[in-house]
Formats: sequence, C-alpha cells, structure tokens
Amino acid sequence: MLSSLPVVGTAAATAIAAALAACAVAAVQLVGGPRIGRRRLLLAGALTLATVGTCVFGLTVWPKPFPDVVPWWIYAGAGTGVFVAVCAGLSWLPLRALGRPLQLWRKVALTTLVLPALILGYLCVNLEYQQYPTIGAFRRTPVAVQMSLEEFQQRDHPPTLDGREVGALVTVPAAPMRDAYAYVPPAYWQGATLPVMVLLSGSPGSPMGWFTDGQADETADVYQAQHGGASPIVIGVDGTGSTTGNPACVDGPQLQMQTYLADDIPRLIKDTFRVNQDQHTWTIGGLSYGGTCSLQVVANAPEAYGTFLDFSGEPEPSIGSHDKTVNEMFGGDEGAFRSVNPASLLVKAAGSDTYEGIAGRFVSGERDPMATKALPHLNFLARQAGMSTEYSTLPGAHSYQVWRAALRDTFAFAAKRGGLQ
Repeated sequence: MLSSLPVVGTAAATAIAAALAACAVAAVQLVGGPRIGRRRLLLAGALTLATVGTCVFGLTVWPKPFPDVVPWWIYAGAGTGVFVAVCAGLSWLPLRALGRPLQLWRKVALTTLVLPALILGYLCVNLEYQQYPTIGAFRRTPVAVQMSLEEFQQRDHPPTLDGREVGALVTVPAAPMRDAYAYVPPAYWQGATLPVMVLLSGSPGSPMGWFTDGQADETADVYQAQHGGASPIVIGVDGTGSTTGNPACVDGPQLQMQTYLADDIPRLIKDTFRVNQDQHTWTIGGLSYGGTCSLQVVANAPEAYGTFLDFSGEPEPSIGSHDKTVNEMFGGDEGAFRSVNPASLLVKAAGSDTYEGIAGRFVSGERDPMATKALPHLNFLARQAGMSTEYSTLPGAHSYQVWRAALRDTFAFAAKRGGLQ
C-alpha cells in the first residue's frame, strides 16, 4: 500500500536526492540555461548561498542554540529547495538588469516546481530526524480521542473508536508554559488510580511532539489493550517555553524550569487527574534536550519522580557550549553550574543514600556520537550514586527512529515501576 511506503532509509534518500536534482536542473533550464539566464542564475545562486550560509553560521557558530550537529545533507536539500523558489521569484521580476523577460509558460512552470522542491527539501530533514517514517505517518489513524479539559471532566465513560474503548488525549492548560497534553487510558473511568509518565520533547519541539512524532499514544494504547484498559497517564509537557527555546532546564534568568517540572507540574497533575499520589511511582522522560532535562530534574529533586528515561541526552546542561551556558545561565559562576549539573551531583552522591530507590534507563542511537559517548558515562555515575540504571543502544542516529522504539522498549518498565503489572 502507498501508506506503508517508506520516506526514510537509503532507497528513499536516493529517490529524494534524484528528484531534488531534477527540480534544480529543470529550474536552470526554465530560467534560460547558463547563457540566456546567466544573470538570474548567478543572483539566485548568491541569494541561496547567503541564506544557507546564514543558517550554517547561526546553527554552528553563533548563536548556536542547539548543541546537536546538523548534517550537511539537510543544508544541501533545503538549499536546493530555496534555490528553485528563488529562481521562480526572480522570473516574475521585471528587472532589465536580469536580462530579457521570460516567457509566461516558463514562469508558470518554474512556479509549479516550487512546492515539490520545498517538500523534497523538508523530506531531507525528515531523513535525519525521521518524524515521519512512511507516507502513512503524515496522516496517522487515531488511537485516542482528542478533547478539551472541560469535555474530559464532563465524561463518565471512556471514549470509543471503531467500537472499542480507547484513551482520551486531553488538552491541559499549564500556565505559564504552553498547554500540556495528557493521554488518559480507559481504566481511568473504571475508577483506577494510575501512575504518571511525564514526557519532554527536544528543542526545537512542543508538548504535543511525543504524540504527533513519538507516537506515545500508540505505545500507551497497545499497553492498555493488553492490560485491561490500564496504563500510566502519559503527559507531554513544555520543557522549553517555546518551540526553539532552550532554558537549559534550570531556574535561570528568564524561566524557572527546574521548579516548574519538579514542583508545578506534579501539583497541576494531582489537581487535574485522579492519580497515584506517591510521586516515587511517577516517571519523567524525554528525548535529546528532554532526556538531559529528565535526568537533571531527578538529580536535583529526587523526591519529584522515582524513574527517569534519558533518550539521546547530552552530557550536561547546554545552550550551545559549556562557556556560553555558564556565562548566560549562571552569571559566569562555575560553582553554580556544578551545583545543578547531573554529573557533578551524581559524583558527589556516590556512596550515599541520596538517590536510593531511583531507577532509570539511558538509550541512544548507535549512530549518535554525542549520546553514545555521554550516556554510558552518566549511567556509570548514576549506578555509583546508588541508582538502578541501564544503558542500551538502538539502530539509528539522533532521530525519532530511536526515540519511538526507546519508548516502546521502556514503557512496560516504567509502568511496572508505577505499580502496574
């Protein structure tokens, strides 16, 4: 079926690259070729290089908001899409300096190329992060019914889809951050008191990311279908403050993120849902920045959650580099940084009972250099500090290919830690 056709992997990458190349060649020819359209092509090339160069500089030099390295093919694919779009835009400009005007059919043909070229450029990004592994993933079959908090509070029975009971995906206002989204399984309406799993996306990201891209609702639905309608209540919350925010998961100069996740979110959950009041049964987990943040919250507030899931996390809190993080988030105070840095806290706690009863899982992609270096070391420190942790790898890089599988693989572990069998 067309819906099962993969848009990631070697074959897909080859097809996407070939299609992008065809779009670029067609754009060159429609502009008039190297001779007639030379001026337009030179200007389009210069504008494209300037755009891509600015992005490369911003993501790798300054302000470098994310520590992760962006692969070259993302720049190449997106740049090709931009080149086609610029060629189309320039074809409509009546500037003598660009040469003689193009025929109408050439302008229309160029404009028609823009959308497929930009889609192919996005698919180059998707090759790396794998938000959508197949064509069908762009329009998933729902496994939970979305509703507002008011609608949820008025229900006295679980929602249904295709004649079977399913969970609800509830929008929960979570000021001062963005709304949270909670998957509530059918057993909730049977009077069950359930554990909690708080999930954090990366940066860039959103509280809904674990459901739209990470398929957390599908993982929870499979679990509840096998366990009499019960699963943890899974809540995607805001750990960054905005789509591209990076507050380093600390109580910093602008956002009090550690306090928000360790104190405010648990209070909000208890006030909103009927849950197990013992937070030692709760789990906090996340991917990339969210993984770093999950370990960080537990390391700084072990009373807030009993279990953590660190998928592809970083070695330490970071807004791009160590020096930048210390200077901007801690006023240049290295001691203040170490006082919240998980690695430092774990070393300090070795041989004590600070983290007694805390358990966790570290998971990285086999082709994720930063995580495969950082997480085994953090796992060692966590075990030395008295935590019960394990480290494992999965096929893939720094992508949802890894994070979806990691959640599936650790979900039963977290549920058992929450008292579900």
